Amino acid sequence: MLEFDLTEEQKALQRVARDFARNEIRPVAMEMDQTDVPNNFPWELVKKGSELGLRTLSLPIEWGGIEADALTQLIVIDELAYEDVSCSKIFSQNWKIAPLLFVAGTEEQKQRYLPRYRDEDTFLLSFPVTEPNVGADVMGYYDAPAGEGIMTTAIRDGDHYVVNGTKQWGSHVDNASIWIPRVRTNPDVRASEGVSYLIVEKGTPGVRVGTVHDKIGWRAYHQAELFFDDAKVPVENLLGGREAYLPPELARYQAAGNVEVPAHLVALARAALDAGVNYANERRQGGKNIIQHQAVAHSLAEMYTTLQAARSLIWRAAWMVSHGQEIDRNLLKANRVFCAEAALKIALHSLDLFGGYGVIRGMRIEKLVRDAIGIQHGEGGHKVLNLSMGKELETRLNKGIDWLG
Repeated sequence: MLEFDLTEEQKALQRVARDFARNEIRPVAMEMDQTDVPNNFPWELVKKGSELGLRTLSLPIEWGGIEADALTQLIVIDELAYEDVSCSKIFSQNWKIAPLLFVAGTEEQKQRYLPRYRDEDTFLLSFPVTEPNVGADVMGYYDAPAGEGIMTTAIRDGDHYVVNGTKQWGSHVDNASIWIPRVRTNPDVRASEGVSYLIVEKGTPGVRVGTVHDKIGWRAYHQAELFFDDAKVPVENLLGGREAYLPPELARYQAAGNVEVPAHLVALARAALDAGVNYANERRQGGKNIIQHQAVAHSLAEMYTTLQAARSLIWRAAWMVSHGQEIDRNLLKANRVFCAEAALKIALHSLDLFGGYGVIRGMRIEKLVRDAIGIQHGEGGHKVLNLSMGKELETRLNKGIDWLG
């Protein structure tokens, strides 16, 4: 039975996250949004959050973290992202990537990098996957054949891999201490057989950061190009010490990561609804506050219903992952699609209540709309996610498996 009561530890962490969001994120969020990229990255905020353990939340206890499960991560995101999705994502992106090290890494790799990640308050992780012409093939819809998909190559030459290629939308690329790119160690086979992961340190010769993209939303959370030009990476930096390898136990952590983006979207939607309700309760028209007009009341009720549906969906997914339930990949993808659409719908409907004020730069609702638009194709476009869900339903049907999972 689903049970959403929080533990005392989760409640305490929720209070920490709420206080940090209100006292540290809220005062700087609008300024960061309106400052030119890449000069708007909040290093001081990262340092302050690191002191509270917000950067290393998913680390196992033996490595100095609290081993926060998906539900605990959701609780923290709900507080941080309510104030600003960019600042929240800067922290949570590390929670998603860190399991590559502490689950998939060799013992030597763990000893080499996890203490630094734990102790250095500006140590950020980057996981560059997509490329200029590659995106959908990493979303589970198809297994790219040789000559397609990931084209960044890492060819072994003695005690090094020689890496060549371009990554396009890598998060934290410009600010990371290490990158863990997805590379083709065998370009002559399908992606599932020839894709591996390397740990590449900042400052490696032949590795260069390119353009930091200036986006419509999530502006302080950077994505950038990363170029490899005959970069030599030591063989001991092959993640897990094996080519085409990720351990099965990583799936639980990847599932928690799939909860993360929808959690941001639901927090954004909640902020947009609150903005609309508060404005409607203050703005007078026709002799009464506009919240008392039927059209406005209907709009707010529809937004509220959509938000509650999204919150129920994401909490259900997080609970299942946290309690070791069988991972339903379609449920996770459905969360991503529904929560993104819900956030955009609520933000736009709330904007409509503000009239002309809503499109003025510096108004919070205007920023929330841009943030809602900006994530529609982030970490999985809706079309390919829907295709992937349809493919999974077809597979279940043909195998006589309950299509609901």
